[in-house]
Amino acid sequence: MEWLVAFVVSFLALVRIGDTQSCGNSEVSDACAWATTTNGKMYSFNLVSPTKGYPHGILSEDGFYKISAKSKDGETNYWFQLCEHMKFNFNPPLCENCEGCGGLGHCGETCSALVSSSYPGYSLCTTLGYPESIYYSLINQDKPEQGVRVNMTTCNKSKPNCSFSVLVYCSHSGFEPPKTAMNGTSGECNLETALKHPAGCPVVTNMSKKGWGWFGSLLFMLLLIFVVYVAVGIGYRVTVLGASGFEAIPNLDTWRALPSKIQLLVEYPISPCMRVYYGFTENSYSRMST
Repeated sequence: MEWLVAFVVSFLALVRIGDTQSCGNSEVSDACAWATTTNGKMYSFNLVSPTKGYPHGILSEDGFYKISAKSKDGETNYWFQLCEHMKFNFNPPLCENCEGCGGLGHCGETCSALVSSSYPGYSLCTTLGYPESIYYSLINQDKPEQGVRVNMTTCNKSKPNCSFSVLVYCSHSGFEPPKTAMNGTSGECNLETALKHPAGCPVVTNMSKKGWGWFGSLLFMLLLIFVVYVAVGIGYRVTVLGASGFEAIPNLDTWRALPSKIQLLVEYPISPCMRVYYGFTENSYSRMST
């Protein structure tokens, strides 16, 4: 059954990769669930799975996350939401060049990541990603349990072609919001930030068939005990009692009688059933011995 689960997960991952690269226009994305297999284990992430204290998973209940950074040139605000489009019931972005993310009056509502840079007299927006062009990777390939990287891209829908990555670190102690955003490794228009959340903790499933399992380990231990018992018994009977050949085997009479005892043990529950069977199948007259 585990091989079937691995096949389905791999197939869905391939389908999702195809959808991501094709950059469809669907406004509905189920890119909140992702799984990968490494070192014989499957690590499954579900960012919207409800946990204690977080009924919507990692989704911001405000409809968006916001990071603000001030500099001598002005203020820069980073807006994003994981898995879906941003929603603004208050404090929406007010900036120019927002056509790729809702336009004036609805700025920020049709993308999942946006940066607005404020200068004296005006603000300028740049779309960073869409929910239908999300792909995943592990933060640390050597330590998959650390968390997952969520990368949102514009997928050539706007110029320049930008991206926004959110590193979701596993945290069993609660939520730690993002504090800063910085340039990624692939250019000024490729930004990333980090946060800690219980949703970043994967469900780990052992996909490897290696190992004995508890039942196999129990049988091995019993066999080992039996071998040690026989070896010690033979050594004792040979060195102390001077026995040889089959006589050196400890409790030889017990082992010789074992087959007949097993036969009696099997016949004991069967004999009542056989009597009932004969009672229904034989004629009413008594059987005569010959």
